[in-house]
Amino acid sequence: MTKTADRVLAFGCHPDDIEYWAAGTLALLAEQDYEIHLAVMAGGEVGHPTLKPDEICQRRLAEHAASAAVLGGHAHYAGGHDLEVQYDAEYRRLATRVIREVDPWIVLAPPPMDYLIDHEETSRLVRNACYIASVPNYDCGAPTTPTNRFPYLYYWNAMGLRDIFGRPLPLHLVVDISSTIETKKKMLGCHASQFEWLKYHNKFEDFASVMMESSSRLGQEHGVPYAEGFIQHLGNGHPTDNVLKELLGDRCIELSDRPTIQG
Repeated sequence: MTKTADRVLAFGCHPDDIEYWAAGTLALLAEQDYEIHLAVMAGGEVGHPTLKPDEICQRRLAEHAASAAVLGGHAHYAGGHDLEVQYDAEYRRLATRVIREVDPWIVLAPPPMDYLIDHEETSRLVRNACYIASVPNYDCGAPTTPTNRFPYLYYWNAMGLRDIFGRPLPLHLVVDISSTIETKKKMLGCHASQFEWLKYHNKFEDFASVMMESSSRLGQEHGVPYAEGFIQHLGNGHPTDNVLKELLGDRCIELSDRPTIQG
């Protein structure tokens, strides 16, 4: 395996999104010595009941870095603004810069349908960046080197394990994260400011308990204590073999909704 093939990037919208939905899987990959990168599109500038935007952004990005450090990983901030993420030229450039800077082999991203438009727009931006980062003539507004291949791309689950119409997402696989659930909890615990915000805004008494319950519910549906779910992007250009199954073995449980791609 080449050096450029061992980078794994989780690219979420806000600090704490990655930890809630994908940190257990990242921890499993970190145990195999893959280079872990956590990127966020926005700094969570409006997510606090009392702090001003610049104060909360600084605090949340520090929490983001602390979480990445749990895995010996790298933290990235694309430069977007909370609740203003949109699919436009500027945000496309921001997303593409991150993809080119990391040059990931595997990318984990938000699902195309979730409860918050910021998440959905980030999903589109990351998907697009994974494809166009290799286009030499695309100017992302910063000195970067175009990538030379398409990464594996997976979308994590939606909040509440359902889309905005109450339907379960068509997961292709679940990953048994029972052995890394405490690492996932530790990473989420780095985001103390988000615990404060969600207690105020969403009336969550303990955000970690909400995460644990969600991970447990998905796990029990598939015969393991705790799990994370993913949908693999199988569109033109991207690899279609399930590399997570290859890397994680029996801990990656493939589901019937995953199509079989010929060729």
